[in-house]
Amino acid sequence: MGPKKHLGQHFLTAPAFAKRIAEAVPASGSQEKVLEIGPGRGALSVYLLERFPKLHLVEIDKDAISALRGKLGDSGGYSIHNEDVMKFDFSLAGFPLHVVGNLPYNIGALIIKKTLLYTPGILSCTFMVQREVAERIVSGPNSKRNGFLSIFCQFFGKAKLLFHVPPGAFFPRPNVDSSVFQIIIDTNVESKLESALLNDFFSFVDNGFSMRRKQLAKTLAVKRGRDKEFYCGELRQMGMDPALRPEDLDVSGWLDLYKRTHPQ
Repeated sequence: MGPKKHLGQHFLTAPAFAKRIAEAVPASGSQEKVLEIGPGRGALSVYLLERFPKLHLVEIDKDAISALRGKLGDSGGYSIHNEDVMKFDFSLAGFPLHVVGNLPYNIGALIIKKTLLYTPGILSCTFMVQREVAERIVSGPNSKRNGFLSIFCQFFGKAKLLFHVPPGAFFPRPNVDSSVFQIIIDTNVESKLESALLNDFFSFVDNGFSMRRKQLAKTLAVKRGRDKEFYCGELRQMGMDPALRPEDLDVSGWLDLYKRTHPQ
């Protein structure tokens, strides 16, 4: 089974890295539910199945299914869902759920967002993505890499970079390095903000980063319909520099500013 360019397939071929990813999944027992996204030829799946006999796998490529079954054997304990992950209902794997996978570069960020929005049904994410994307996700405040994806992911839990994976570990060989990162979902994530306000909060953050070279107060004034001095005043009350730029705030800062400017 050859890789399909339109699916963004880069198959992991290095067993040592596959084993490290499988071992990194923070599930504590064989009965915990684990979902692998995009197993492809099953390089990672064989190690996951050793730890999690009731593994669920979602794979869009129908040509990969027979190869997967051949690799995993006929134990019958695992379940393969031949579906597009962006249309797949994660509840079919059962909640709460640990999610893991080597994500296609072209839709990796979309898969991450979809997965995290299933919280509190999600316990952890362990994903391999393009190195640049992983470094953005784990970036902290006062960094040029800190952006919307950083704040989105870190709202749900602490994001940490686990290790890098070189191009030679894949077929076909990509032009960039990859990295494995992990998010363990905060136990108090539901108390941070009402679920009904999540979309508006993330829209607020997205607005704030839409002109990241400009001062945050000025950008929000343009995007949210209030004058700049209103936002400057709120930032001062937070003990922040009113001239700061969006990358200077962490998740708690964004939440504080949102709640101050959108009273419940």
